[in-house]
Amino acid sequence: MEHREADVIVVGAGLAGLSAAHGLLAAGLEPLVVEARHRVGGRTLNETLADGTVMELGGQWLAEGNTRMGALARQAGGSLFRSRAPGVDLLELSGRLRRQQGKVPPLGPVGLLDVALARLRLDRLVGSVPVRAPWRAPHAEELDGRSVGEWLDRTVRSREGRRLLDLAFTTMWGATPHDINLLQALAYIGSTGRFDNMTTTKIQDRVTGGAARVPHWLAEGLGERVLLDAPVRAIVHRGAGVEVDTARGTVRARRVIVAVPPQLAAAIRFEPGLPHARLAALRSLPMGAVVKVSAVYDRPFWREQGLSGTALTDQGPVTAVFDNSPPGEGGRGVLVGFVPGEQARNLAGLPTAERRQRVLATFARLFGPGAGTPDAYAEKDWVADPWSRGGYFGLPAIGAMARSARALGEPFGRVHWAGSETVLKDYGGMEGAVTSGERAAAEVLAALTAEEVGQPV
Repeated sequence: MEHREADVIVVGAGLAGLSAAHGLLAAGLEPLVVEARHRVGGRTLNETLADGTVMELGGQWLAEGNTRMGALARQAGGSLFRSRAPGVDLLELSGRLRRQQGKVPPLGPVGLLDVALARLRLDRLVGSVPVRAPWRAPHAEELDGRSVGEWLDRTVRSREGRRLLDLAFTTMWGATPHDINLLQALAYIGSTGRFDNMTTTKIQDRVTGGAARVPHWLAEGLGERVLLDAPVRAIVHRGAGVEVDTARGTVRARRVIVAVPPQLAAAIRFEPGLPHARLAALRSLPMGAVVKVSAVYDRPFWREQGLSGTALTDQGPVTAVFDNSPPGEGGRGVLVGFVPGEQARNLAGLPTAERRQRVLATFARLFGPGAGTPDAYAEKDWVADPWSRGGYFGLPAIGAMARSARALGEPFGRVHWAGSETVLKDYGGMEGAVTSGERAAAEVLAALTAEEVGQPV
């Protein structure tokens, strides 16, 4: 059993927790990171083949302006590269496979006009919502009380246009539009500027060697200050410090940073208990559902057909596919796919061999028979992961966005909070995780400095 002391205990060894610990150590404090899993990285995860080819099964893309994660990637020995390959995209709706060159989806005139008008109206709403304070938007309460699905019901008239927009939202959120909070969706889209930025070229940078190299590098710098296989059961305020009860023993510190997904944080016992509003906010953020799949080939053969490797399909189980090959010419070809929402839950209930067969059947239907026989295949069911409970991020319940957005980042006694759900800019992404950890570390440093000089905290 472990009985250790530190200046600050960080709960969770994902990007948020490790970024916080990294900052605290650089400032001269002694952090201790406790992690439930047998690995670090949280919602980033690499699987590396014997030849060095990386399959990224967790978070992987960076958007323009994601400077903090980009800086850490370079410090970790990596670099950023544009992952989107040239060529024709594919769109499969209602069983019809179409080729798309450029940003305009290959729809009929009615569907195309319908989608264009919906995007304009959506972007107009996005512009009315302050990304860092969505509760201040005009009609925020009304937007918070509605789902994206309700908005689409009122806005989109054509069947073809609706199928495409349903497909886009389900793929990006891991939930059906009727389960997506409209206010949260508007703030989330606002982080990228507008809807098209999420679906075209603004989120496409990747890290050489996979994004998970960053948390592994951060953990290496912390050395024995990272304690694995140590799920937290309780956090107790005691005198001028905090005790954290883990499966490997009790550890003590002056402050704690909780950097785990909201519903996992809600399962921790706190003494004194969390205020009702805070606990309700944590519980109102269930994760979306996603299975991420990756297939490796001897070469990116789809490029020889003039295809980019990007495809959207409403036929399932995979709804989106991308070229995830390493940079450079002459290397392996990698396709990555996403199985979201109900498709993810349905796929997860099947035997392993049948899951693989159904995924590869989608790849073969889109890119030809060769896509059905990869050299290597891997999948990650994030819903089945007990320390994530889903992906990609917490989805505020309908009517709960304003409450959760305001409550999640506020300190509670000697407990501070990090994680990609505790920020609004870059919510749910790797950049948001990093900046949340840096923000929490700064809060702790300020609080401990104030204590040392006798100021009220």
